Amino acid sequence: MGQQNTRNGMGHKKWCIPDLYMKEPGNMPTPSHESITLLNTGDSTANVKMELIFDNGDEPVLLEGIEVMPKSARHIRMDQMQEWNITIPTSVCYSAIISSDRNIVTEYARLNWIDGAAQSFAVMPYFED
Repeated sequence: MGQQNTRNGMGHKKWCIPDLYMKEPGNMPTPSHESITLLNTGDSTANVKMELIFDNGDEPVLLEGIEVMPKSARHIRMDQMQEWNITIPTSVCYSAIISSDRNIVTEYARLNWIDGAAQSFAVMPYFED
């Protein structure tokens, strides 16, 4: 069974991050931002889609064509979405549903500047099989 897990990779195929929020970037050397990390520990490329659902009534956005090579990670900065020609609105709550054709591990991280001090945290999103 351990050999099969290595081939297929760790993780799950469907993830949900219900609480995303892009704060105004501010004027610090590293701007406030969010990132989603996709880790593929398997032996095949993972093809990933991400649907973003906004609280302000905007239409959901589907990001397609996200490839995560075997035994590698892909970090997606939510304030740098030029590849998909979109801008995530600041000060709007939103959610992400991540679907992959291979098992992957997903992590969400946020860096905010609050009253001149950096606040950073990371969480493991909800997953389903």
